[in-house]
Amino acid sequence: MADSRRHRRRAVGASSSSQPRPATIDGWISDQERHADYVSSWQERRIMAVKYIRLDFFGFYGFQFPALFNDQGLSNLVEQNGCIYPDLIRVFYFNLRYRDGIISTKVKGVPIILDDDVWTNVAHLPIWDDAVKVHLGLQDFDRLLTFQSFLRHPEQQTNRRQLLVGGFKVEERMIHYLLVWILCPRATNHAQCSEQDLLLLYGILNHIHIDWPALIADTMVKAKKSHSYHLPYALLISRILEYKGVNIEGELVQATQVVGSEIGDTTFRQMGFITRGRVLIHKDDDHPDVVEDDDMDTHMADPVSAAAPSDAGPSNIPSSSSISMEEHFARLSKQLEDMSLAQKTHFEAIYDWQRSVDEHMVDQFLDLDV
Repeated sequence: MADSRRHRRRAVGASSSSQPRPATIDGWISDQERHADYVSSWQERRIMAVKYIRLDFFGFYGFQFPALFNDQGLSNLVEQNGCIYPDLIRVFYFNLRYRDGIISTKVKGVPIILDDDVWTNVAHLPIWDDAVKVHLGLQDFDRLLTFQSFLRHPEQQTNRRQLLVGGFKVEERMIHYLLVWILCPRATNHAQCSEQDLLLLYGILNHIHIDWPALIADTMVKAKKSHSYHLPYALLISRILEYKGVNIEGELVQATQVVGSEIGDTTFRQMGFITRGRVLIHKDDDHPDVVEDDDMDTHMADPVSAAAPSDAGPSNIPSSSSISMEEHFARLSKQLEDMSLAQKTHFEAIYDWQRSVDEHMVDQFLDLDV
């Protein structure tokens, strides 16, 4: 059934132009009165850098997001690569229209509607009845609280004006990178977390169905309206043009280059991550064994001296003449128990705080009118 529908739609697209159009502006745009506008404002519009990912590579390093992306139906979208058609992509955006909830365009005389057929057969995105339209925002959304829940050290002070992702946990940092470069790409401010980024990140981590077709379409419309916006989704649009039967003979073709396009170990290093076997950690959290032992000895010395009586004399460390070895270890054991209890209480407080954030966010998503 799906195959016959695909064949029928492709045939309709290809037949809308009786003869192949040339790879020039006369072939790209039917209305000659609009040629001047295209040449002056669109012919040199920049196309966003093309990036893609191999999910199995990240699965090797123990990341969970490949499975999360699969649950969202994003695997094909983030892994697709191949050639792009820069001139036709610009024409796609030049003719892009949004009217009555329908997004359409025309390239070389072929009408294109971004409907469920395109989203399911080209982008391979699922269509859910309960999908959340994240791009519309969320009322009473606490972006600071959500942002802090993604940090490696949430207790540290946060710059409320600039929510920078450098302090994110490894998993959250990689998902955010893929959001701003592939799924909802933008040309600048990749290190800053917008409210939409936070909503998307939270939704992915908590298995909340997101309306990706609506989000992608909204991003396309924004790119159309803003001339400072680099044109996104070059790979997806190129596949749509092929699917709709647009004649690509003689058109400028660019292949995605492996270096600089595939997101992999180079990206790790740029983010400040390092590998320890098959695990990725942030370089600031890397403590070799020897250093850990030295640090532990240093930290253990302070509690012992602090627990000694205030009138013990110049040295706070008990000597063998004033205290027996058994008493010394008894005191040390008591201090270790106190430290363990304090640490447990601290982590329980963090866990309760993060759980309250999760419950608060889930309630807001459930209250959102989809």
